[in-house]
Order: sequence, then structure tokens, then C-alpha cells
Amino acid sequence: MSKLITSVFLLALISPLAQAADPGTWQGNIALALSRAAGNTESTTYSAAVDEVRATPENKISAYLSALYGVSQGIKSADKARLGSRYDHNLSTNIFGFGLLEFENDRLANLNLRSGMGAGLGYYFIKETAHSFDVFSGLSYTQSDLILGANTQGAEVLLGEESTHQLSDSVRLKQKLTAFPSVEKSGQFRSVFEGGLVVDLSSTMGLSVSLQNKHNSAVGLGLKKSDTVLLTGLNIKI
Repeated sequence: MSKLITSVFLLALISPLAQAADPGTWQGNIALALSRAAGNTESTTYSAAVDEVRATPENKISAYLSALYGVSQGIKSADKARLGSRYDHNLSTNIFGFGLLEFENDRLANLNLRSGMGAGLGYYFIKETAHSFDVFSGLSYTQSDLILGANTQGAEVLLGEESTHQLSDSVRLKQKLTAFPSVEKSGQFRSVFEGGLVVDLSSTMGLSVSLQNKHNSAVGLGLKKSDTVLLTGLNIKI
């Protein structure tokens, strides 16, 4: 039997490139996606995401929500969700303070719920309309409720860098890397890399590619330390 694969994108996949063009207004993306394979391989994957930003000359508020669920050959292949918000306040032209709050769930990685909060300072090395690059550091406190095994909690150092690039009138690139070394357990750390490329087709729609890699040095026996997700689809501005 020949394999039939159909893939339908209903709305944009998550794009980490949402930025407010007008000061004080909320702008970003709302996304829904469905992928279906039938025949020799039976699989279904659903994806939903919201990414919003409100920026002014004094501060920036960002909020995001993403969920991914999949079933392949009757076995669950993905079941994760992430919700968070961050507030940045400019202390000077190049220095800013920030605070963040995040919740995460990944049942296939034995994580029922991870909740964390953090705060720190950041510095802009480049702060232009077309390009920006900043580094930030601080402290965070994380509590992980595991499906199997003892729950964990503790303080972490927060280290990261982020950049945005307007490569042309229609092409935008953004990437962010954040690391969370444990304060209490030497050698243990988590890291999250997020990157995205958007090519605008019109003032409201474009093509997007986003990549996320999460690493955790202490996930337990039988689980992989790194988890990578690559998404492609449409980018719709709101």
C-alpha cells in the first residue's frame, strides 16, 4: 500500500520574532497547526501558540504560550506545553533590568510541571533599528514536579544572550540562548536555544522556520538529555 501523507497548516506556527512596531501596542502571532499522516504510517500532530510583545521606550512586556501534542502508530509522540512572561525595564540607554515567570510541562520527559521565576540585569552591545544584541544574567528559582521520582527545587544562575536582525525589508532573524547552571549541585545545568527566520509575503503574512533545543543534564535514567523541535509554516501578524 502506498503511503499517503497530508499536512495542513491552519494558521502560523510559533514565531519568536514578534515585536511591537508602534510603542505601547500589543503585537505578535497566534498559531494553530495540524499534521496528519495515513497509510503505512499513522500519525497526527497538533501545535498551537501565542506570542505577544508590548514595547515602549521605557520598558517591554513579552508573553508566550505554546503547546505540542502528537500520536504516532497509536503511541504518544509529543505532549508538551510552555507558558511564560518577561518584563524588561530600561535603566539607561544600554542597561536594563528584567524579571520573568515561566511554567513548563513535558510528560514524555517525565516533567509534570516546572515553575520558575527569576530576575537580573542585561546590557545592550548593539541597539539599532535593524540589529540588536544583548547579554543578561541573574538568579532564578525553579521547582520541578516529576511524574516519576522525587521532585526537585533550587536556585540557579541565569545566563543568556539574544539578538535580532532585519536582514532586508522582508527577512527577519532572531535567536536566543539561555543557560541555568545549578547553584546547589555542581555540574548540573539546563539550557534553552530558540531561533527563528521569517520571510514576509505581505504586510500580514509570511513564511517562518523556528528551531528550539532544550538540554537538561539531570533528566533521569532512560531519557535523552537534549530535545529538539523544528517547525515550519506560515507567520501571521496580529
